Amino acid sequence: MVGAITVVGNTITDTTRIIRSFEVVPGTRYSEDAVRRGMRKLFALGVFEDVWVDKDLQGDTMNLVIHVAERRRISRIEFTGQRKKSEDDLKKKLFLHVGESYSPVQTRSQVDTLLKLYRDDGYAQAAIDAVTDTTVGPGQLALRFVIREGEKVRIERITFEGISAFNEARLRKNMKTHQKGFFGGGEVKEEDLMQDKEKLETWYHDHGYRDMRVAGHELLPGSEPRRLILHVKIEEGRPYFIGNVRWEGNKVIGPADLAKVPQPKSGDLYDASKIDRARGEAFGSYAEHGYLYVQIEPQESLRDSLVDITFHITEGDPSNVRYVVISGNKATREKVIRREIDIHEGDRFRRSALMRTRDDIMRLGIFEDVAIDFGPTETSDVDVLLKVKEKQVGTASAGAGYTSATGVTGFVELGHNNVLGNGQSLQLHLERGATSNNYFLSFTEPWFHDTPTLLGISAFNTATNQDLYREKRVGGSVRIGRPLPWPDYSRGSITYRLEGVTLDSLGTLSDANRLALTGTKWGEQATTSSMEFDFLRNTTDNPMYPKRGTRLALSSELAGGPFLGNVNFQKQRVEGRLYMPSILRGITTMMRARAGWLGEFGFSSLQPVPEYERFRLGGGSTIDPLRGYDDYMVVPEKFIQRVRTPILGIVIDSLGVARSDTLGYTNSTVRYPGGRFFTSYTVEQQFPIVNPLHGVFFFDAGNTWDLFSEIKPFDLKMGAGIGFRLEIPLLGNIGFDYGYGFNRDDHPKAVGHFLLGNVNF
Repeated sequence: MVGAITVVGNTITDTTRIIRSFEVVPGTRYSEDAVRRGMRKLFALGVFEDVWVDKDLQGDTMNLVIHVAERRRISRIEFTGQRKKSEDDLKKKLFLHVGESYSPVQTRSQVDTLLKLYRDDGYAQAAIDAVTDTTVGPGQLALRFVIREGEKVRIERITFEGISAFNEARLRKNMKTHQKGFFGGGEVKEEDLMQDKEKLETWYHDHGYRDMRVAGHELLPGSEPRRLILHVKIEEGRPYFIGNVRWEGNKVIGPADLAKVPQPKSGDLYDASKIDRARGEAFGSYAEHGYLYVQIEPQESLRDSLVDITFHITEGDPSNVRYVVISGNKATREKVIRREIDIHEGDRFRRSALMRTRDDIMRLGIFEDVAIDFGPTETSDVDVLLKVKEKQVGTASAGAGYTSATGVTGFVELGHNNVLGNGQSLQLHLERGATSNNYFLSFTEPWFHDTPTLLGISAFNTATNQDLYREKRVGGSVRIGRPLPWPDYSRGSITYRLEGVTLDSLGTLSDANRLALTGTKWGEQATTSSMEFDFLRNTTDNPMYPKRGTRLALSSELAGGPFLGNVNFQKQRVEGRLYMPSILRGITTMMRARAGWLGEFGFSSLQPVPEYERFRLGGGSTIDPLRGYDDYMVVPEKFIQRVRTPILGIVIDSLGVARSDTLGYTNSTVRYPGGRFFTSYTVEQQFPIVNPLHGVFFFDAGNTWDLFSEIKPFDLKMGAGIGFRLEIPLLGNIGFDYGYGFNRDDHPKAVGHFLLGNVNF
């Protein structure tokens, strides 16, 4: 039996801790294996250099004496030899601390960490030694890192050995490490060199050389001490071609369907990426049929220069959806998410339904991300786990500004796209200034009475100075919409709008010579009663920054006629967008086309169409933008005119009486009215910069025409430039575009446009 246990040699480590860690208890049966395990556990504490046990047998009792040799404690850590790095920079990389037990292994790891700091900064020849000083006191030592930084080096040239199939320039393009150039490059990083090995081998394997491998690399002296040559040794092997391609074990999906899967073809050059792609596409096909646990293993066999490929399939059992679990929604009610789900509990799993669910949830515009995962069950069924990440959708801003055109303007704006977590939208905008007063309130319920019926109401009161008159609008609208059974991803809506429009003269035009703006006199209200019919089909994957999908919007507004009011017109609009990956990785191409036409409607075609309803292009935040041009600048050329505007002031006559009088006249350019027809086109290259900042390169082209006979589809005003987009909590989506107008009628120049909201994003 185990008798007394004593500890010898410890000066810092507590005896009780040692005996407890030893885990051999007095009074239990003695075992050599238990003693050896106890010694290993004491070594594992990391505080002893050596441990041994003496045994003293007294009759049927074994007394144990544990001898320990404690490691020295680190009393201080210092650095010598550093010139390019400060001591504070080096200390930030320390994971060893004063007071810890000294460990040669941990110290070696610390040296590697410090070396990586230097080598990531281009000091590939840096060397560091760890030196200990045991004279500082009993049981202690000082740890000093002696640093030899060397010169900061760059790779001036990359050479290859053993290549014949491809030239060196082509191989360098596939490496993360680059030669030093005029704009930098040439850094020496071990991580990049390891990645280059994988990238080169992958590239060769995708271009016929199945057996190629990188045998190694070395850094050689360059043309001067600060320059190196990276020399890569390659064993290419021989090129191979695809032989026979077969699928075995498939029962659920027939040979004809598997033949449609993109795959290597007999006679093609061997390409490992095509084999992986075929395997992935087959997984997707099986997932669409509910088979999540299918196994597909490609087996390759060689026949001289041919590689026969056999895809062995083990189908397993199909999977049904047991539960759909939603998490991450803190401010959003679960029903708002669940009503967008296209994959339901008890259904056979379908990959397309899951992808549709993710896209539909993202299109709500209130989530940054929707992550999909699966939870295993005791059977082949699965739990679908949807983890959403909410974003700040509320906006609250206020401010003031001054421009020569509008004077002093102040505004308050409040908005929320997820009111009380119900997915409802509320917007309030109050703006007051010297030349404009705008008040707007709207509310939208996307699921009225828990049905997919959209109901929206709005009210507005605006007053804005135009070129020739002051326009006042007071009114409101009611909108109702529903998803359409066909085509998929589409919905239709009907909006009734009632507004009163009043135009007041600014002194430029009189009743006699003005442009028959509405058929009413100055100050007389024109009532517009209209119905608008909208169609929208949206398959994009993100409301703010789509990477794929299409968006088609059709709008038809009918005013007057059977809808009463004293204003008659019909206005048609169409817009189409296409989002797809660019030829450059990480960039999305967006192409957009817009068109519109305006005409008479109702029982009386003799009543003129209101001039203020015509199309005027220009600006970045207007309803019909054309960047590189001022707001509402692009109108039919025949409507661009020079107008003499009186300069009013106060004069004092000979009797000392002050009165208002005309002090003179100034000439200004008036671009009014707009056209009855317009078209515009946009091509954008959209790319992320640093989250949440995105950038765009854009090209716009468009024009307006008054009569159908005057339309010249290739006579377009063009502009191009660069822009930025940003989502800011509480402020919403903002952007800035800087565009150059090539065909301005004044003179070509660049102008900036501030953007607010998602309309033109």
